[in-house]
Amino acid sequence: MTFAITYKPLFEVKILHLYYLNKGDVEFFSMNDNDKEKQLAGYDISTFFRIVPTSVTQNKLEGHKLVFKRHTSGFTIWVNVSEVDESTPLIALDDTLELSFLLKLNAHTFFNLTHLDLSNAGKLFFFSNKRLNTESPGFPLVPLSSGKLAVNDDFIASSDGEKQVLKELTSAEKNGLFGVIRVSMKGENASLNVTDAQQKISEPFASFQLLFENRKTYWRYFFNTDQKVKKNKDDVDFEDGNPRQLVTNEEHPLTEKGFVSIELDGAELPNPDANMIKPNGADNKIYSEIYM
Repeated sequence: MTFAITYKPLFEVKILHLYYLNKGDVEFFSMNDNDKEKQLAGYDISTFFRIVPTSVTQNKLEGHKLVFKRHTSGFTIWVNVSEVDESTPLIALDDTLELSFLLKLNAHTFFNLTHLDLSNAGKLFFFSNKRLNTESPGFPLVPLSSGKLAVNDDFIASSDGEKQVLKELTSAEKNGLFGVIRVSMKGENASLNVTDAQQKISEPFASFQLLFENRKTYWRYFFNTDQKVKKNKDDVDFEDGNPRQLVTNEEHPLTEKGFVSIELDGAELPNPDANMIKPNGADNKIYSEIYM
């Protein structure tokens, strides 16, 4: 007699960042399928995040015959299922089962290139299909992959919520921590459930998504000589009347790939990278600087 060991996806979490997926001012979601595939071909979240289960969750995974599998756009949890019914986990998943995963920063420029408030660097972001009991009813829940809701600063845990989450982590787990993803078998509402009323795998299996928007900045150019600007035609203008210091008339997106056309007297100016940005409290704007 032979026995087949079968694993099925229990749920997945996708992580998309538009700094890496947009192409200049061409948005990823506006691309055709072929162009999307090209953008995704070189995409890997390990560029900016390291995802690991907490030590407590690792024990739960092993005890329930669950497997954590990373991929370039997130991770999937696989479950060992019954030979009789492949929608039934071999080991029952109780409705109260919760699995937590650490989001650790791999890129020191993450807040430079991400549309989040710079002052919130170091605070704990919390993504879950079920709210902490410390949070208000308006605290956002982790979005499903079927939508395009972007991560914003509302996902920051309250002071009490942060304390509750961090007390469950070791000192090493807290180092370099950006956020925590926590998935419960039963979500805040039925659309966010991982298992159904009979504790079987939801059909289709639950798919969550964290979408990070890329930052837009004003682009400031420094020249060694005086420049001439054609009003209502060029994409830049003198800053404070200085003919050697020009700034774009509007914000432009920072992206890893592609090119945004910024014209000055018929020539195109270079695009900045995300290594350095300059917030200006006086005008509440953020600038990227380029020395010509």
